[in-house]
Amino acid sequence: MAMFRSASKLLLAGGIGGYSLYQSSSIQTKQDIKGYFNSSINSIIAAKVLTLSVIDYMYSLKGLDYSSEEYHKVRSQVHYRVARRILNLSVRSRGIYFKAGQYLGNLDRIMPKEFTEILCVLQDSAPPLDFEEIRTVIDHDLPGAFNAFEEFDKQAIAAASLAQVHKAKLKTGETVAVKIQYPFLSAQTYTDFIVLRNITNICNWLLKMNQFEDMNLLNIWETFRDMCTQEVDFLHERFNSEKTKVIFANDKTIYVPKIYEKFSCSRVLTMEFVSGVKINDNEKIKELGFKTEDIADMLITAFGKMIFLYGHVHCDPHPGNIFVRSIDGKAQIILLDHGFYRYVPDDFRKDFCRLWQALVTLDYPTVKRISETMGLGEYYRYLPLILTYRTMSSRRPLGDIITEEEKRGLHKGNEITFEKITRLMQRLPPDLIFIVRTNNLVALHNLRLGGSSRKRFMKYTDMSFTALFSGLWYYWEKIKFYFLLLYMRL
Repeated sequence: MAMFRSASKLLLAGGIGGYSLYQSSSIQTKQDIKGYFNSSINSIIAAKVLTLSVIDYMYSLKGLDYSSEEYHKVRSQVHYRVARRILNLSVRSRGIYFKAGQYLGNLDRIMPKEFTEILCVLQDSAPPLDFEEIRTVIDHDLPGAFNAFEEFDKQAIAAASLAQVHKAKLKTGETVAVKIQYPFLSAQTYTDFIVLRNITNICNWLLKMNQFEDMNLLNIWETFRDMCTQEVDFLHERFNSEKTKVIFANDKTIYVPKIYEKFSCSRVLTMEFVSGVKINDNEKIKELGFKTEDIADMLITAFGKMIFLYGHVHCDPHPGNIFVRSIDGKAQIILLDHGFYRYVPDDFRKDFCRLWQALVTLDYPTVKRISETMGLGEYYRYLPLILTYRTMSSRRPLGDIITEEEKRGLHKGNEITFEKITRLMQRLPPDLIFIVRTNNLVALHNLRLGGSSRKRFMKYTDMSFTALFSGLWYYWEKIKFYFLLLYMRL
């Protein structure tokens, strides 16, 4: 009994001491403590989600034949349940978990459709913080900067995985958008990274237990971690934004908002406020007086230039980051959120141009040769499917949609399985992973706007020639290409 009383007194004293220390801490220290606490709770919930999902797959699919209709029906139901668990985890945990949910929801041709259907809602918005809590970041990182604003809307106009945006007006008269990182995010992210890595290790162990010894999810995890590390530092975003603005300086169809360096830092980004309609809002685009097909053409031209000509690739082109507006009666695309870019080295960029040309013309020996230099091995055969929607045995015209018969053949032959796609993603160089991801998102926008896949492929091919050839050689290569398309009826 005496020992119990002593322990109780010790716990009480520790609790009082901890509370006193918390109350005497600075505002930012309190936010850091909140971040560590949030991360601890996140880890418990994430472990629960992982456990329930593993059990769900193991027991729901136990004893079912992979080639049977029942197996695919039950698996689809499990996919939906797991996706909903991930959605709830993402919304509740914010930060990196929200970003991970967005990341999975964007992998339309990689993740099962049940995941992308459920997780696509994460592209729109996250719940914002109260103004007084988010303001602490400006006061801490940019002391006195708040006095430079004549007006500052307390209600956020947008909230995402890592930050929220407020509309404001400087005393000099400019209307601006102020992007402010969540105050607890830095501390929370550090611990969340540790937890997610451990979850990845557990998934690897489970895969090995199920005879998938050569599968390693750590490569995919490290790529995601590198992406998030860039995005949490707004200085990266400022640099990316300024470089993109220079690239499109003479292109009136693309606009990048101005950054106000004086009121920006690693957790605060102040930029010119620009209004428009989302790239996926066809009706409002039409109300502006523009054809959606023309907007699609502008979009694929812009991203084609980034991928094939400059190697400076905006890797997060979801609808909330691309707007359309009217300037003097002409359409203009606004590119927002430049937090995550990929800088593709010139040698790799040129290899990708050659790879693209070979894919378009069904030159699979060249595809194999270039893929081997990228370390893809036997998985090179999936590149035609991922990038041009054709199997290696297909001779369909460029841009045609894969047929239901081809889909059934792929599934029947176990050509498209989770483990094979995962192995492919492990083998893909990081530069190619993000080119594929960006390409998929742009392709979806193009189709939703009524654009043609064939036109997108042709435009990309033309840019690949521009990247590799100049002068008469450029025209000669293009003539050969078009002759080959006619000859092969592609």
